[in-house]
Amino acid sequence: MNTLLTQPTPAVINAENEIAALLSIVPGLGHIYKGRFAAGFFWMFVGMPIAIWIGILLGLATAGMGLLLPIACWAAVAVDAYCELDLRKHHRFLPPSGEADENTLTALRQTLFPQRCR
Repeated sequence: MNTLLTQPTPAVINAENEIAALLSIVPGLGHIYKGRFAAGFFWMFVGMPIAIWIGILLGLATAGMGLLLPIACWAAVAVDAYCELDLRKHHRFLPPSGEADENTLTALRQTLFPQRCR
């Protein structure tokens, strides 16, 4: 039996999700942390600038209430980063070379492809 192949504890998974949400102080950075590079760079360079621009336009038309749109968008990006599936490759779960049996590979597949946002 391979003792190096262990499932991450729920505390570790929760900590990684919280780190992604905290990194979303800079919109998109939490997505990049979780390996979602396209989504991260989209939010960083396209999504949030558009949300800020629309928020400013709506702020002029609604006596400042439209400025809540970028804040709501920013919060939604943080929640999305928290719930995203982690695509990073964690080498801590890989078995030593030449020692992978069917049970080890099954456990590895379950580790790398967990259910989304618990």
